[in-house]
Amino acid sequence: MAESKPTTAQTKPKDLNAVQDHTEDVYNLIIGFEVNTPSAYREVYVVPDGKRKVHYVLEDPGHTFMYLTKNGKITFFYSLGPHIGASTRERAYGQGTPEYKIPGDTRLFRFTISETQHNSMLKKGRDYRADVLKGERYYNIFHNFTCARSARDIIATGWPSVPKGESFIGKGVVMDEVVNPYAFYEDIHNKYPQGEIRLKADGDEWAILMDKGNSAPGTKDDPTRDPASWGVKRTNK
Repeated sequence: MAESKPTTAQTKPKDLNAVQDHTEDVYNLIIGFEVNTPSAYREVYVVPDGKRKVHYVLEDPGHTFMYLTKNGKITFFYSLGPHIGASTRERAYGQGTPEYKIPGDTRLFRFTISETQHNSMLKKGRDYRADVLKGERYYNIFHNFTCARSARDIIATGWPSVPKGESFIGKGVVMDEVVNPYAFYEDIHNKYPQGEIRLKADGDEWAILMDKGNSAPGTKDDPTRDPASWGVKRTNK
């Protein structure tokens, strides 16, 4: 999935002499990561598999989020996490929010997708978002309904071959292999190393984009298209 630019074609209807310009819509998927503690994802010896990468979530859980755009405007935003004020227990299993805070530096990848892919991801994303808001789906590390896994589920509806993003999880002892932010980031980065876009921490701006991306889709710009302006106050951010 490479980045592409809009194309313009000229058409001449049989019943008109005028020339009409037609600009094709461009759809994008953006996958974002907060993976700012590299030492939390390291190679260790795992019996009986040998040396494997393990994500130590207690050192840094990391975060994965995703959003969709049409012609550079955000149409949907999804960032799953525990609800505000969650207890220690609820941070493992409990009521979630689909607009979880993004306070740190982020690494993002933008992919050009088709309208069909966009609409497939949009439907799945809206279904997950609604389920979380209604309490029909809980944030759940035990059943791996987490930020990375649920974001990947949404993406996979339109991109079945999206990298797996799985590794062992270390939490005192090594657990099963699951989708997690560090492994997902590494898989995406290794496959698309030239596509990484970095944005400095700006939690307030991400909160605005999350809110407007869902309550007023099509009104906010995708920051990955103009990284230099990120954090600079503008009237149309």
